[in-house]
Amino acid sequence: MVKTVLSVLLTFALLAGAAIFETVYVTAQFAEVRQALQTLEGKVREETAVPDDSQAVQTLWENKKKNLHAVIPHGDISYIDYWLGEADGCIEAGLYEDALAKIEVLLVICRQIPQTYAITFENIF
Repeated sequence: MVKTVLSVLLTFALLAGAAIFETVYVTAQFAEVRQALQTLEGKVREETAVPDDSQAVQTLWENKKKNLHAVIPHGDISYIDYWLGEADGCIEAGLYEDALAKIEVLLVICRQIPQTYAITFENIF
């Protein structure tokens, strides 16, 4: 009986620890991507962004998504890939208004995805 209770408590503690780690990890990764997107957004607003700027954000995202595949679905990752590609194409073409709209969508996505994995009442129940 004591072993069973200890096993259940240990399992609960491990699951809670993994959930907390996942929340902190995903939030930290997306905070860094969001920061880079905000910098790119500023350059796009000033119309000084060049393709190297958007490709730097894409490179950062490529590095982050290698590890994020373990905790978030492929659909979310490919959604960000799509919008980053669209923004990059607009910047290359000099379509700053279109690029700005796509970056704003990316900023919303980068805010929403970590909330999906946060330990909140809505996500637990």
